[in-house]
Amino acid sequence: MNLSSVSLRDVLAHRRVRAVFHLLTGTAATLALTLLSIALVARLLTPAPYGVFAMILTLGQACERLLSFQSWQPLIRSGATIDLQRDEASYFALLKFGWLLDIGGSVAAWAIASALTIAGHFLFGISLEHVGYTLLFVTSLLFNFNGVSTAIFRLAGQYRAVAHIQVVNALIRLLCVTGAYLAGAGMVHIIIIWTITQILGSLLNFVWAMRLLPKPGFRQLLKASTKGINSRFPDIWRFALGSNISLTLWSSAQAVDTLIVGWLADPASAGLFHIAKRISRVVMQVGAQVQAVVYPDLSRLVAAGKRHAFVRVLLQTEMLLAAFGVCCFIGMLLVGGPLMRIAVGPHFAGAVPLLTVQILAVTLTMSGSASRAGLLALGDQRALLKTTMACTLAFYCAVFPLVPLVGAMGANIAHLLFGAIWLGGLAFYLRRAISAAPWADASEKGRER
Repeated sequence: MNLSSVSLRDVLAHRRVRAVFHLLTGTAATLALTLLSIALVARLLTPAPYGVFAMILTLGQACERLLSFQSWQPLIRSGATIDLQRDEASYFALLKFGWLLDIGGSVAAWAIASALTIAGHFLFGISLEHVGYTLLFVTSLLFNFNGVSTAIFRLAGQYRAVAHIQVVNALIRLLCVTGAYLAGAGMVHIIIIWTITQILGSLLNFVWAMRLLPKPGFRQLLKASTKGINSRFPDIWRFALGSNISLTLWSSAQAVDTLIVGWLADPASAGLFHIAKRISRVVMQVGAQVQAVVYPDLSRLVAAGKRHAFVRVLLQTEMLLAAFGVCCFIGMLLVGGPLMRIAVGPHFAGAVPLLTVQILAVTLTMSGSASRAGLLALGDQRALLKTTMACTLAFYCAVFPLVPLVGAMGANIAHLLFGAIWLGGLAFYLRRAISAAPWADASEKGRER
């Protein structure tokens, strides 16, 4: 037995590889089922009504992302340093803090989305029918407790459970959409299905996560006090607020682009753009899931002062993500047209060029997922915020003149610019953060230099 075969087995047996495998297989199955649902909806609706449907979904998702605190980030960063056997009280206090952040963000997202919808009727003449559809869908925002659920899953290493819940929820949605398609249902029925399954997915996540808590579990979470949370976990509020601001800027470009296309072009263009974006999310979700896996490990390596292992995990992950993105881009160049016609029909053939450019933009953005996790683990929120601000500014400077000029493709070009600045900025700031961090192993630090 040679050394290379032993090394390969060791790598494949590693917990991180298994976790990534579970998440990627679950994500692949979930996105495949979701794309089937989207394909049926697209065939049921023509491009213009589908564009309205897309803008309703985008408004809800945008408000959720713009106002969410992404509580899993501070929870994982602080929770990775807790010895659960010795300090269970701090663990539950931390989770209670994250849950309260989730609740506050959910209520704020619902209120803002509802207010914007009603204002849209009076300011832009949006029909009462579409206002009703939107108000119905945004009620799902009130049940978004995914931040604390994600943190519990990640800290417990329960990646298989995450994959199973995602697949089950996507399958339920597909079965409902299939029934609606066979019955020739209208948009209102599709909105109801999306709303119910959105709520169901969030509740399933939360209930399953509660089962992973040490006994007495949920009752202990309810009793936990967050008083003095900032003294137990220094700078947790600064980190949470920094995460929120950074995500708000990020999402303002990533989440409202469909609305911008619908506003500056037309609903049909928004529908084509949304179809391309939903498919490209297959690639983006891979980056998000891999980041979710490596972030707890990177936080533990920083806490342990292991610079060499930290850098090695970062490089391996970034190379893996970049290779995956390039393969997806080449595959879309070769078979994108036939796949689009088979999936959603000839009415959406115009989305093929959009999808190809969108995949390239997503590849650039996704390739920085591990670097983003690295900066979070190092606690350098300021660098992440600066990079996000530069990307967002570049996106808006490009998207508003380009969309009226070249239609939906202008939004994709703006995303390309966003991705290039994102990748370059992360690499620059991560290099500085690694050099400045107080690593425990001084000899290892010198060797890396």
